[in-house]
Amino acid sequence: IALGAMAIGHCTQALQITLDYVRQRQAFGATLWDKQTIRQRISMLDAKVRAARQFMYHCAWSVSQGKDIVQEVSMLKALTGELVNEVVQTCQQFHGGMGFIRETAIERLWRDARVLAIGGGATEVMLEEVAKRY
Repeated sequence: IALGAMAIGHCTQALQITLDYVRQRQAFGATLWDKQTIRQRISMLDAKVRAARQFMYHCAWSVSQGKDIVQEVSMLKALTGELVNEVVQTCQQFHGGMGFIRETAIERLWRDARVLAIGGGATEVMLEEVAKRY
C-alpha cells in the first residue's frame, strides 16, 4: 500500500507540475494548454490516477478491517507501478527538452518513477501473486 501511495503521489505531483507548465508554455502561437490533445491526455491520466487512489483507499480500509488482501494489494502495486511510469513519461514529454534537464522537478520524478514498478516486487511478480489467488 505504501508503494502504491508513493506512486500515486508521484503521479499527482507530475500532473500538477505539467498543468502549470502547459498553461504557461507558448508554442505554435498559443499555450500548450490550448491544444486539445494535451488537455485530453492530461484529463485521462488524471482520471486513471483518481481511480487508482480510490482503489488504494479501499485496500487500506480492507487492511484496517483485518481482511486478507494479498491479491488486491498485489493488483494495486502492479497497477500503480505501471501507471506512475505512464503518467510521468507523458508529463515529461509535454515538457519537451526541458523535461530531461537535471535538477528539474519533472526529470527527478521520471528517474524516481521507474523504481516504483520494480522495487518491492516487479510488476510481473505482483501479477503472479494475483493469479495464484484466483
